[in-house]
Amino acid sequence: MRILELEIKRVLTTKLTWILLTAAFALSVLLAYVPVTFESVTYTGEQGEEIQLKGVEAVNYLREIRTDMAGDVTPEKVETVMKTFQECLAQYGAEDMYDLPDEANLEGLLPYWDYIDRIREMYSDTETGMSPPISEMDLSETERLYDKVMERTESLMKMEQQDYMSAQEAAMKMYSNVEKPFQYYSGISSNSMDYQVLLIYIILILCVVIAAPIFTSDYQTGADDILRCTKHGRGKLAAAKIISALLICGGTFLICQVIWIVITNSLFGWESTKTSLQFLYSISSLPNLNIGEVQLLNTGAGFLMFLAMVSCALYLSTKMGSTVSSLALALFFCFLPMLVISAAPQKLGLWLQCLLPGGGIGLQNSFLFSLIDFKFLHLGNVSVWTPYAMIFFALIQIPLFLGLAVRSHCKMRG
Repeated sequence: MRILELEIKRVLTTKLTWILLTAAFALSVLLAYVPVTFESVTYTGEQGEEIQLKGVEAVNYLREIRTDMAGDVTPEKVETVMKTFQECLAQYGAEDMYDLPDEANLEGLLPYWDYIDRIREMYSDTETGMSPPISEMDLSETERLYDKVMERTESLMKMEQQDYMSAQEAAMKMYSNVEKPFQYYSGISSNSMDYQVLLIYIILILCVVIAAPIFTSDYQTGADDILRCTKHGRGKLAAAKIISALLICGGTFLICQVIWIVITNSLFGWESTKTSLQFLYSISSLPNLNIGEVQLLNTGAGFLMFLAMVSCALYLSTKMGSTVSSLALALFFCFLPMLVISAAPQKLGLWLQCLLPGGGIGLQNSFLFSLIDFKFLHLGNVSVWTPYAMIFFALIQIPLFLGLAVRSHCKMRG
């Protein structure tokens, strides 16, 4: 226990560590606040004056005028939205929103704006995926709202996984458990959720910089030659170094995520976290989750993949002879999943994304985006949804890399 205390103190008293931890906490606040600054709304006041609101004021105003649309997403509400949009288009002689003139007054559409993208999905052609112009959408079809939603999901799965019946069956089984009607509450946006993805990635990089020199710094200075001769200089010292790094890095990750979630939801409104994942992203998203649950799941899964990458960095630290080489290689592994997902063939890239430590931490390769996608790993007749695979491999990688790190420190040096 004494060795662990000394190791924690040694890491925390390093100037670089304090700089990185301060940056992590500051970025947690900043990345939670920035998305709300993008929110703006302009409307006409009681005296006919033009009023523009930004930030939290805009969020609160939109929540107020969208009160009637909150809660269950029903056929009646969808029909109201479509009627309002079609009347606006008819007023200007347009077929779709893209055809409206610059001077068109869209203020009356503000209460219904969040609905229109999901309606476009609902009405999209099951063969081509293209949606008709809003003016041509049949209002009577809204009675079949959730039948059309199911048809849309089935058609997408057949297009995405046409050669894999097992994937189609697994996806539709998942989707059948999604609660309907969907829930909608004005507030949090998909843009703000993207900032959680970015924060996880930044924290990973900062903490890898902390973890990478844990062993290498002693090797480089020669202190390891002395420590190795002491009673607890091998296995117990390696365990203490590993635990101290995991406590510092893991604690930082969790604190930063709590900061982001609390600030984000306070700014956008906690009630908006009850919005269905399907309403915020796509009506065909497979998991039965609301946005609050997505935030927690993204944090939990991100934490496992984060620990896998930090564990990999600790193992690399035992293999390198200098802090520069250890840090460079660890950072390369941080960037590698993003590189393979964009450069490698799709099937190979998908496997590598799941197999690499921290493969679900990044931008386009993030765990969050995998949640709303239809990508499956295929092995014979077995198909596994990629978020499940990412979590599974992370759970294997953590003890594997930590065990290798201890073994490498004890046996492979000196």
